[in-house]
Amino acid sequence: MTMTDTVADMITRIRNGNLVAKSYVMIPHSNFKEEILKVLKEENFIKDYEIIEEGKAKYLKTFLLSFGSKKAITEIKKASKPGRRIYVDKDNIPEIKSGYGIAIISTSKGIMSSKKAKEIGEGGEILFYVW
Repeated sequence: MTMTDTVADMITRIRNGNLVAKSYVMIPHSNFKEEILKVLKEENFIKDYEIIEEGKAKYLKTFLLSFGSKKAITEIKKASKPGRRIYVDKDNIPEIKSGYGIAIISTSKGIMSSKKAKEIGEGGEILFYVW
């Protein structure tokens, strides 16, 4: 079976790992997903990640962040889907949960948080929301 929406698979793995209070989740590697994890780490939604190689397969071991019983990620929701992409221009970047959350946006300058995209005045495709 081929996966059509690898980003949806990634955020589902993170969401499920978070729900059962796992310390880390394994995600099949791609450079695109690695860029997304960089942004999540910068914005303090995950502790860290590392690239693990098992034979020919590469994985991103993603360490989930929690503060005691409080998890860093309360909710993570897909925005764009393969059949329905959601694009925003620089003036319409949404504010998530009154600034407590972020949108992960794929721009012409790379993957970035909605906060950074607003700062540099860059629109793009909203991949997902996290708070």
